Amino acid sequence: MSLKFKGVSYFGVRTPRHTLSDMQDIKAAGFNAVLHTWSEEDQQYYYDTMAEIVDRTAELGLTVYVNPWGVGRVFGGEAYSELTARNHDLCQEALDGKPKVAACPNHPEFRAYMHRWIESVCATKVSTIFWDEPHFYFEKGGLSNWSCRCEKCRRLFRTRFGYEMPTELTEDVLKFREDSLIDFLKEMTEDVHARGKRNCVCMLPPWFPAGLDDWGRVASMGSVDEIASDPYWERGATEEWVREKYAETAHKLVTVAAKYGKAVQMWIKAYQIEAGRENDLATAVAESRKAGIDNIFAWSYRGTETLSWLKSEDPDEVARVFRKSISD
Repeated sequence: MSLKFKGVSYFGVRTPRHTLSDMQDIKAAGFNAVLHTWSEEDQQYYYDTMAEIVDRTAELGLTVYVNPWGVGRVFGGEAYSELTARNHDLCQEALDGKPKVAACPNHPEFRAYMHRWIESVCATKVSTIFWDEPHFYFEKGGLSNWSCRCEKCRRLFRTRFGYEMPTELTEDVLKFREDSLIDFLKEMTEDVHARGKRNCVCMLPPWFPAGLDDWGRVASMGSVDEIASDPYWERGATEEWVREKYAETAHKLVTVAAKYGKAVQMWIKAYQIEAGRENDLATAVAESRKAGIDNIFAWSYRGTETLSWLKSEDPDEVARVFRKSISD
């Protein structure tokens, strides 16, 4: 099937003349969409620069998505967050009583910050706000030290359920975590819609303990236009694992989106790709297209060559394989 959107994420360069040169390269390579990251640092120090980059990207004819990259550590991304360092009251609190380096989505001040972020970004020629992996803080490996048990969460839980929040992840606690994220997303996406922009919510794949498990609750929101996921594989994963997980995730996305009449987007891993394993991108794209997904992005531009920790071993080959896999 023909793809409606072919895109890549782009970050790390904040010099407009260099960025726009890359945007022209992206367009010449056959892409028609770009996701620009917009971090707390961008919001504080690069607002006019980012507005110029987004607007000029759109003027080139590329559809622009923007995400709150690492903002509050409630969203995905390698950008540092300063919010909780400046105001410890914003921190999520883990089971052991210690603050985490992530803001609580139930905190009114964090929500106020996000409304200011939305106002700033939506003043540009962005098409869609990309809500990137909204989640409660977790460490890979499980939920032995889960969050959030801050005073505000415990008070909201007590009001909602009529008793103190337990220290175990009971059904009520799991429901509270999901309800909290749904309420947060509803408030934010409605603000975006009121400003005339679209919303895409990218859910972490099911094997992450993110607190947002029922994708139908996201897709059923009137203010959500598109749902997405990113079933990225770890180093050493087999080609069969990539094939199975992308097929499984694509099927789930398409099924949920069809039920609620929403668009679908899939993200392909294009970072930390080992030399010789570039064809995994083609496998992931093939499974996504087979399921009927017509909006496919890679994270990120040219094998993520600008960020050494994420850089693929052969960025040129990663870029080549991805371009070929999405060509019609």
